[in-house]
Amino acid sequence: MGKYVVCEGQNLFDVSLHIHGSIEGIVDLLVCNPSLSLAGELKSSDELSYTDNFVIDADTVAYYKMYGIKPANGERTVYYKSSEYPKLVEIYLENSQTFACFEVSGHGTLEIDWGDNSKIETLALENDLKQVPHTFDNSISEKRKITLYGNVSVKQLNLSGLSASAVYLLRPLPVEKFTLQCGEMAVDFLCLLEDAYEADLTGLTTSNLLPLLACKGLMKLNLSGANIRQSILDGYLIGLVRHYYDRRSCHVYLTTLPSGAYREPQRDENLNYILTTGMEAVWVLTHEAAWNEAGNWKFIINDLTYTFEPYGQND
Repeated sequence: MGKYVVCEGQNLFDVSLHIHGSIEGIVDLLVCNPSLSLAGELKSSDELSYTDNFVIDADTVAYYKMYGIKPANGERTVYYKSSEYPKLVEIYLENSQTFACFEVSGHGTLEIDWGDNSKIETLALENDLKQVPHTFDNSISEKRKITLYGNVSVKQLNLSGLSASAVYLLRPLPVEKFTLQCGEMAVDFLCLLEDAYEADLTGLTTSNLLPLLACKGLMKLNLSGANIRQSILDGYLIGLVRHYYDRRSCHVYLTTLPSGAYREPQRDENLNYILTTGMEAVWVLTHEAAWNEAGNWKFIINDLTYTFEPYGQND
C-alpha cells in the first residue's frame, strides 16, 4: 500500500487524479480508507492509503510528475455548478489572472459562475451601474471561464475590467450600451447584441469588424485608438452602405484613416454606387438625404468631422 499526504486545498477528486490519473480512482481511495466519504472534506497533512501501481491514465500521472503539479481545486463546486436560468455568455480569461471585474446595470436577475471554487453569485440588476469584482481562489492550467446566466434586460454592460481573451454570446442579449475598451479578440459575438444604441470599443484590436453590421440600431460607435488595419475598416464602412436597410444614422469616432479620398464614387449602368474606398463610403453615408432624415450621419476622424451635406452642395 502506498501513502499519500494531502496538501492544502485538495479534495478526493484531486488526490485521485494525482495518484491514478483519473477521478475513477476514487473507488480505490474509498476502499483503502474506510473512514473516507464523498461528503467529507480533506485537511492538509491528512495521510491516505492507496493501491500501489494502480494507474488508470498514465499520461495524466506522468504530466503531473513532469511539471511538479499537485492538483488542488478545493471544494467540489469547481466540478459542477448549475443554474435554473438560461446560459447567456461565456467569457475566457488567461489562467494567470487572479482578479476580474465588470460593470452592469439593467433589470432582471443575473447569475455568475466564476469558474473557480466559489458558489454561483446572484445579482439583482438595478438602474445604476454596479461594479462586480471577483478574486479567483484557485490555480488552473487551462484558460479561466466565466459563465453568465439569467433572465435580463441590460442597460449598460462594461467588460473592460475582465481583460478577456474571448467572449461568446450564446443567445441574443438585449444591451443598450456596450463597452469593451482595449480588448484584443474576435468580435463575432457583437452580432447577437440586441437593441444596442451605443458601443464603446476604444482601443480595440481585432481582425474583423463585419459583425458590427448586425447592430443596425447603433447611434454612437467609438473606435478611437483601435488597432485595426485600414482594409478592415474599409470593409466595415463599405458594408454600412451595402447593407443599409433599416439602419439608424450613427456618429462614428475613428483614429484609423479610411482609404481613398472623400468624394462621390462612380456609378454603374443602373446608377448603383461602385465603392472602392472607405472614404467613398463615408461620402455616400453623409450625402444620401433619405439616410439622414431622422438624424445626421457623422464621422469624426482624428481632427476632421464629416457630416450630412445635401446632395449637390460643394464639398
